[in-house]
This record gives sequence, C-alpha cells and structure tokens, in this order.
Amino acid sequence: MKSESVEMTFDTIIHNGTLLTLDADMRTLPAGWIGIREGRIAAIEPTCQAPPPEAPLRIDAAGGIVMPGLVNIHTHLPMTLFRGLADDLPLMTWLNEHIFPAEARFIEPEAVHWGTRLACAELLLGGTTCCCGGYFHEDAVAEAVAETGLRAVLGQGVIDFPAPGVPDPAQNVAHARAYVQKWRERSALIQPAIFCHAPYTCGDTTLTAAKRAANELGVLFQVHAAETVSNGISPWPTRV
Repeated sequence: MKSESVEMTFDTIIHNGTLLTLDADMRTLPAGWIGIREGRIAAIEPTCQAPPPEAPLRIDAAGGIVMPGLVNIHTHLPMTLFRGLADDLPLMTWLNEHIFPAEARFIEPEAVHWGTRLACAELLLGGTTCCCGGYFHEDAVAEAVAETGLRAVLGQGVIDFPAPGVPDPAQNVAHARAYVQKWRERSALIQPAIFCHAPYTCGDTTLTAAKRAANELGVLFQVHAAETVSNGISPWPTRV
C-alpha cells in the first residue's frame, strides 16, 4: 500500500518487527513500523527511512513477523465440541455412528455459541482473522463470531433429514433463506451463505433449490464434494 505522510498522528504504532506487506510489490521490510489510525492502517514505513513516531499505544513486535491475518476457508466452528470424540475412522463410519448421533443429542443454540467461541479463540491465537464455515443453528454461530471481531462467511446448513434447529427437512432451504435475509446487512463482518452438506445427504431437488436461493440472494453456496475416494460416491478412481 502507499503510505501517507509520516507527519500525521496515529492511534497505534507497531514497530521492531519484520513486515510482510503482501502489497502489490510484495515488499518485505526487515525493520519497519506500521501506523494505525481510527482502526485502519495509515502508514507502512521502513525504520531506516523514518523512525516510528509517538502514539498512545505502541506495540513492540520484539523481532517477530508482522503480516496480514490468515484466512481459513473451511470450518465447522461449533464442532470443536466433538474434538476427540471419534478419530481416524472412515468418513461414513465417523459421520453415521458418531457425529450425526452426537449432533442430534447435543447441538442446540447454547452449545453452538460456546463451541463457536472456543473455535474463534483458537483461530485468533493462531493468527487467523477471517474464516468460511457452515453448520446448524448458524444464527447462534454468527452471533458468537460477531462478538469476537473475526470476519467470516457463515452458511446455514441444509440437509435432507431432521437436523438441529430444522426438524422438518421440507423447511431446510426456507430456513437457510430466512437466516441469510436476517444477516445480510446486520454486520459488516459477517457474510451469510447457504451450505448444503453433501450430495449424499442432499438430493438433487434440495441441491437445486438451495443453489437457486443462493443465486437469488446473491450469497455464496457451499457444499462438500469429492471428500474421500472410499465413501462409495466419489467419481475418482481408487489408487491401487
């Protein structure tokens, strides 16, 4: 980015770090500083050209790397609650014998809220500031994510059998549409989406209706595809 005049004042200065700007020129500044004003980066300067000015908040990067936040493009945030429940299993065994029963028993708005908060804390601690995900009770997910300051694309789950928050599968797309309409202008940080779980849990009618709804609403459509060669539906040949 093109820096503004270094004479301007800043709310925050980040200094004493290697800056990975990822700007158009992909500059790396081994010793630089960043000036932030009103929540936006207003200057990026190498220390050799201009020493960092004073600011109410000065953050010493202690020789570390300063870079844009990471983006995680596939998450199911509340599923942190199921970590360690069942590992190293074939996909269909994992889903049908462990995950789907656990979701039917335990997934409700409060559990989703706290599972999402835990996931967001882990993302932020790892340097991730934006994610894309989908699940059930996505309204509770969006509420929790919005509280953390993360940016996110969050899809309401659609599936062709009774699911948490949508006991009647006939209402799955309508429920997703209502979620999108609620969140499309509610938060600058949250972009709602529609998430069909997979071709083996959503029939052609549902997939078509959900994609049509996403197109009409102008939002992202998500679906699992080609997850594994061993689930009986993948078109890809199994390696011998």
